[in-house]
Amino acid sequence: MRLVLVAGKARSGKSEAAKFLKAYLTEKGKKVVITEYSKYIKLFAKEMIGWDGISEPKPRKFLQDFGFYVRHESHDPDYFIRRMKEDLAIYEHLVDVVIISDVRLPREITEVSSFQPLKIKVESHLNVYDLNEEEASHETEVALDKYTDFDLIIKDKSVLEMQELLRQVVKDW
Repeated sequence: MRLVLVAGKARSGKSEAAKFLKAYLTEKGKKVVITEYSKYIKLFAKEMIGWDGISEPKPRKFLQDFGFYVRHESHDPDYFIRRMKEDLAIYEHLVDVVIISDVRLPREITEVSSFQPLKIKVESHLNVYDLNEEEASHETEVALDKYTDFDLIIKDKSVLEMQELLRQVVKDW
């Protein structure tokens, strides 16, 4: 199984990149799964506040606050990472490629390094960045600002330019 990590801030194009990679790799005959570290936070949001997990606007403050609570106040900073590693152990026997489409923290990269992931960061100033100051300064928005160990950084590219860069990095991978 190969692992692809797609990192970036809110509305940077992470999901768009992941969806393209899945379609491209599926065309090549690969079994591909897109998953998220935040899927557990979203499940809690569904159960606690009735959010369906997809409707906009996202309850970003709840998602950020709940993730912070789990990582810091519950004394299990690797809760989501541990759960993802458990999931990867299952996927490992069932699919060819797993894409984690919402990497936000350095440990979400380093703690899965044994899978030798392809690490992609998407940065965009072209899209609307609709976070308020508190949301924009949250650890999940700034933690990767100084992290540099990516195989590909896609910065301010159109969708077509991004797709071409992704095709090339997958071919080289």
